[in-house]
Amino acid sequence: MGRFRVRREQRQKIEEPSLQFIGIILGAEEYMLDIKRVREIIMLEEITHVPRVQEFIEGVINLRGEVVPVINLRVKLGMATEEFSPRSRIIIVEAGGGMAGFLVDAVTSVMRLPESVINYSSSALGEVSADYIKAIGRAGGRILGWMDVDKLCA
Repeated sequence: MGRFRVRREQRQKIEEPSLQFIGIILGAEEYMLDIKRVREIIMLEEITHVPRVQEFIEGVINLRGEVVPVINLRVKLGMATEEFSPRSRIIIVEAGGGMAGFLVDAVTSVMRLPESVINYSSSALGEVSADYIKAIGRAGGRILGWMDVDKLCA
């Protein structure tokens, strides 16, 4: 009988379902992108200007032989533009069967949030319209907007 007894400490914990995100900075606000949509994060590199495109398209980059459009999220979201810094990054995301690059001010961290701290009733957050916010999450006392990759690429 004692052979089958399981100590309380050894019982499997049932973990709450969670999601993983990449934290990004745009202006003074922190947002997050679903990590499943992020292919890679690269340092800022030379962006080739493309004439007669929408103003939020910064241009294109050559990523190992693939031409990838780069979207300046500050411009797309109607924020004030600033000079790029050494912390600026291009986040390569998968959207619509292809890839796009999001130009952001900085990348903060990878975070795992339990589904219980994610509120799917989207509303505007900071300078970003509710059109681009999929949900709101809480992480360590911070409120973060989960950005909708598909809508940002549209």
